[in-house]
Amino acid sequence: MTVLPLALSAFLSAPRIIAPGEVSQTTQPTLRLFAEVEEAAARLEVNGQPAGSCEGGGKREKVLHCSAPLEPGENVVELSSAGGTAKVLVRRYVTTGPIVPGVDLFGFGPGTVHRAEVEKQCARCHPMDEAKDKAKDERLSGSECVRCHAPLTERPKQHGPVGQAACLLCHDPSSAPQRYAVKWPIQETCFYCHFEIKKAMDTKAYRHGPAAAGRCTTCHDPHGSDQPFWLKKHPYDLCTNCHTEKRSGRHVIVGFVYGDSHPLRGRPHPIKRDVEFACPSCHNPHAAQARYLWQFDVTVREKLCRTCHAK
Repeated sequence: MTVLPLALSAFLSAPRIIAPGEVSQTTQPTLRLFAEVEEAAARLEVNGQPAGSCEGGGKREKVLHCSAPLEPGENVVELSSAGGTAKVLVRRYVTTGPIVPGVDLFGFGPGTVHRAEVEKQCARCHPMDEAKDKAKDERLSGSECVRCHAPLTERPKQHGPVGQAACLLCHDPSSAPQRYAVKWPIQETCFYCHFEIKKAMDTKAYRHGPAAAGRCTTCHDPHGSDQPFWLKKHPYDLCTNCHTEKRSGRHVIVGFVYGDSHPLRGRPHPIKRDVEFACPSCHNPHAAQARYLWQFDVTVREKLCRTCHAK
């Protein structure tokens, strides 16, 4: 009874991964993989362990749509069927973590979906030119862009352009060889709307490292998150990711009224209603007039303290 499947497997081809391509990278925790197969039964593994799931059949013909979680760093992704195995290396770069060797820090890498040879295959089922001849600020609500990128466009808290489906404010449909790239350094894209941040960066005496390097997406998710200002983590967790010495719990003054330190989280902001006190309550994350990036343009520590503590 087992001879027939073995005999048939000799005539089946191995899966062919359409995307992601070689030298692929992502900052997302979940991989989306597309592959051509001759039969829908396939197994997906990441770094040698079963992971994720695949869907195929129906309108998708012999194309599988798969998703799987990725670990930071290098991920060897394998898709296996009766005909054989296809493999691709995907690097996941977490912007708040160590730099991953081989990652292109100034772009999306060459392995994206929006390459001509990949889009040609996607176009068998999906309209791939809905952004063609659209104005930069035109909305793409209901388009294939929004449907295909639903994991980004359906987040509960969205960045303004995402909520308005104004994808082309940031993504360039005429870029090559990959379409829909973003101008780098990415701050040049961000400054198109956030001109007040640009003014501060140009005029203040001191700038925060990631902002000075033009890497807004080190701290902010450009599509959305569950944190204020679309930060990638809670402000305390994000800041202490680099400023590790502050994780000790001691900061500013020992013997503070709340205990052994000035509070760094979990307390209400004394002058901003319904806002949690956190690192940005005292430190400006972009630019300031003082070395320690104090808020309110103060240059003397005591003046900063008196903003909240009148006495």
